[in-house]
Amino acid sequence: MSSYFETASPNIIDNEFLREPQIEAYEKLKEHFIERDNKEHALVVLPTGTGKTGLMGIAPYNISSGRVLIITPQTVIRDSVLGSLDPLYPRNFWLFTRVFESYSELPTVIEYEKVLTDEVIQSADIVILNVHKLQERLDSSLLKRVEPDFFDFIIIDEAHHSEATTWKKALKYFENAKVLKVTGTPFRSDGKAIEGKEVYTYGLGKAMARGYVKSLEKIDYIPGRVYLTLDKNSDKLYTIDQIREMGLRDEDWIRRSVALSTESNMSIIEQSMKLLSEKREKTGNPHKIIAVACSIWHAEQLKDLYLEKGYKCSIVHSELEKHEREFEFAKIESHQVEVVINVAMLGEGYDHKFLSVAALFRPYKTLLPYAQFIGRVLRSIPEDDVNGNLSEEDNIAAAIHHKELGLDELWDYYKKEIKKRDIIKRIRTDYPIEPTDKSPRDVSVGSVSESEGYTTVKDAFIESELLQVRKQRIQEEQEKIKSLQALLDVPEEKARILYQQSLKSQDKERYLRPDLYLKKKKTEIDQLVREDIIPQLLVDFNLELQGNELPAGKYILPKKYQFIYSRSKDNGSLLGQYFNLSLKHHIGEGRDGWKIDDYDRAIAHVKELDTHLRKVLENRL
Repeated sequence: MSSYFETASPNIIDNEFLREPQIEAYEKLKEHFIERDNKEHALVVLPTGTGKTGLMGIAPYNISSGRVLIITPQTVIRDSVLGSLDPLYPRNFWLFTRVFESYSELPTVIEYEKVLTDEVIQSADIVILNVHKLQERLDSSLLKRVEPDFFDFIIIDEAHHSEATTWKKALKYFENAKVLKVTGTPFRSDGKAIEGKEVYTYGLGKAMARGYVKSLEKIDYIPGRVYLTLDKNSDKLYTIDQIREMGLRDEDWIRRSVALSTESNMSIIEQSMKLLSEKREKTGNPHKIIAVACSIWHAEQLKDLYLEKGYKCSIVHSELEKHEREFEFAKIESHQVEVVINVAMLGEGYDHKFLSVAALFRPYKTLLPYAQFIGRVLRSIPEDDVNGNLSEEDNIAAAIHHKELGLDELWDYYKKEIKKRDIIKRIRTDYPIEPTDKSPRDVSVGSVSESEGYTTVKDAFIESELLQVRKQRIQEEQEKIKSLQALLDVPEEKARILYQQSLKSQDKERYLRPDLYLKKKKTEIDQLVREDIIPQLLVDFNLELQGNELPAGKYILPKKYQFIYSRSKDNGSLLGQYFNLSLKHHIGEGRDGWKIDDYDRAIAHVKELDTHLRKVLENRL
């Protein structure tokens, strides 16, 4: 009997909605597994933001002759993959990219849980799970529920983890399955090679040039002089050059002291705030800083310093309870904070497009965690996500760190798109400076002070088209401001204000009578949902407002909204709650807190949700 992946007819090779690396990688996988009948694991390297999850979505078609297992290393990544590949998600990957046109063509997807019945597990085309659910010692392990030939194709996300024991035992159990390993960082901190044949690699520089990811600048903060004491209780100051020349302390001690210095931290904080402020003013979009700290205690110190400057912060680390972590993520997604501080938590898998300024307060020594952290600011912002208000500045990210953290070597590796594993073997083991409690470990550090003078040095990853366009636009704006200044004989600042006002003249009602404009938008969204879309849905599909077909059927809502079934007595209630909650999550807060731009985003989202619901109902009723 043929499998779903053998009989389905996806639109892949000539699909204009798929990205170049997705199609090319898919073709290489078919060549590897089908044309050459190669049993070796296949490794695909795609930089963050170029479409790894999408590749996982198309890879099994005409390659797998049975079920597919997708393994992720942690819950953040699992939830991201599951969200994109949830067939009931309105913008699921297959429909959004026109791989398929109908819900009836989609695969059956489940997230493995121990409570699932054998019937449900066996009905799946794709099973998604976190690697911990493959541990042999657990009675709930998937390995205890299925036979070794249950899966024909296994996909491993973030494949640099796959050399760990649990992963290798799982692959040994399913040893006859084809294996695809996908990663954006094809190297490990311990220097071990990732097993498998590298069948396709898409370079980061190429991804930037294509606009798949943000362009990247690095900014070094270089104080005129840095002074240190040899321990916390000493008053005698030395410059870093003196300490090096006299052999008083090693480089690790210098970097640790600078990393934990309040004065040095404040220097980077002020520079990151300056970068963020400029980016937000230029674009009008909710860009954010993502900062990496050495420890939980250090993160708390950084938070206090940012708060003193009036910047709202979220802290994310492994010791947060699940509900605390979800609360922090919700604040980030709804743009309630300007700074996200993490401790070895958001190195991979977490994708928020508006993280655009990376502030490094940790002296990384190996490429893997450094590259994963930098990757968090590289995901590009599409025009749809900013209601058409997209400029080249939105897709230029910046990384800033103190010159004395010793990160230049890693930047050089990153800049040259490290591909060869023999290079990573030269990098030493990561420096262990993260205590697990909220107090600083009693290790030797010196106090640090800096001279008032400083410089910043900017280094672009590549001189991409975006950077060139930005330079040209800044120059053109400056010329127009100077022309106004000369014509009207006013100071430069006044000319700048007049120029900005001229840009607003295209939408007079919005800027001159924002109260009336806002009232009109509120009425528009309210009428659209309550008086147009929900009634029309019920009429078109012969459903009564107070009928219970939708709550009883339980087939219309994506997983994250399934709790609505228990709260809805009738069709109208279910649709109303779904629209309202989906809007709240899409915009980030309730309607009382919406800004003017949010109403245009809301209207577009409601129309998209209406189209989605119609397709689901057509397939079910």
